[in-house]
Amino acid sequence: MNSSCSGRRLRTMASSLSLPQTTISDILSRLPVKSLTRFKSVSKDWAYLTSTPAFVSDHLRRSSSDPSLIVRCYNTQSGFDSVILLITDPTQNFACRHLAVPLDEPLPLFPKIVGSIGGLVCLDVSPCYASDFVLWNPGTKQFKRLPFPLIASTRSNPIWLVFVGFGFDSFNNDYKLVRIVSFKRNDGLPFVRAEVYSWKEGFWKELEDTVCFDSAIICGGQDGVVVVDGSLNWVAIGLQRYADRKVVISFDMRREVFKTIPLPALTRIGNVKVMSYMGLLAIAVYPLVFAANGNNMNRFEFSVLSDCEDGRKHWTNVVLAENFSKSLVPMGTWRDRELMIKQMGDRDNHPKLFLYDPIDERTKRLPIDCVDLYLQCYSHVESLVSVDGRN
Repeated sequence: MNSSCSGRRLRTMASSLSLPQTTISDILSRLPVKSLTRFKSVSKDWAYLTSTPAFVSDHLRRSSSDPSLIVRCYNTQSGFDSVILLITDPTQNFACRHLAVPLDEPLPLFPKIVGSIGGLVCLDVSPCYASDFVLWNPGTKQFKRLPFPLIASTRSNPIWLVFVGFGFDSFNNDYKLVRIVSFKRNDGLPFVRAEVYSWKEGFWKELEDTVCFDSAIICGGQDGVVVVDGSLNWVAIGLQRYADRKVVISFDMRREVFKTIPLPALTRIGNVKVMSYMGLLAIAVYPLVFAANGNNMNRFEFSVLSDCEDGRKHWTNVVLAENFSKSLVPMGTWRDRELMIKQMGDRDNHPKLFLYDPIDERTKRLPIDCVDLYLQCYSHVESLVSVDGRN
């Protein structure tokens, strides 16, 4: 047998033994991003396959069932001496590694995490006014500096407060960054303008409907926003008809409009953190100042906004803890089911971070050493989603 016949036979055998493309796609979609990045060099066909929107979507769907935690730890509110950690298997093997922020130039402050969704992490790299942002995919190591926002501070009209949120609009297959900017009027009341950046379109646009900010003003820190069912949600202090009450200001990412959601009376006393639970909007109410004696100050409540039989929505208590010995501070939810709670320490004991599952009432301690520092915690999944909006 000559060599040309042998070569043709080997190619025929290889072709007959090859797997269907749907099978290959199914196998590859179960692999980690690091492996897929390596396999892109195996063949042009594989490189093309793993870059298609359908494959990127399938891979994201599979990886979403096994989220990690991305944590920013910092010693002071100024943001110095900070680090970003990626923690896989938080309740089992607990693999932890440092993530290097992919910026070449020095920054005046360590980046703040705006949000993590679909494998993309949005970072605020500005020294003030949340005015400079980066989209970053830690899995693929891609990053992109976003164009500067439209709304800026001026000498005659200086910015007072800025709040931001980063989420996914599933209807339009678009990741969106929302920036809410407050200015002070002469009468002392806030005047609000808002804008949104579209990952798909690649530019900022100012939003016209900000009427709900006439009756409420957002409060809370940088991590005071949560994504729930296509909306971004912030806790706000009521004004005018909502005076002396707390409310939630919610931004519908599909329709790009704001609305106000009233909170139950119990939120008038204590801190309120907006959270997500099983796909529903939730709130945690916890002590303003911990007091072992009194007046319900050592009380932790977790409530969910659920549908009633009459079609209306109602706040329902899921967790209620009273008369506990140490203050409990909610940090967020992991896998949208387990509450991540920081138990404050005292002079002899460091704070502890643990997960609590309201369904089976199980508690799991997370072995994170730096819980006595400030923390930002977000669920994070690996993905192939491009920072450039091509998916």
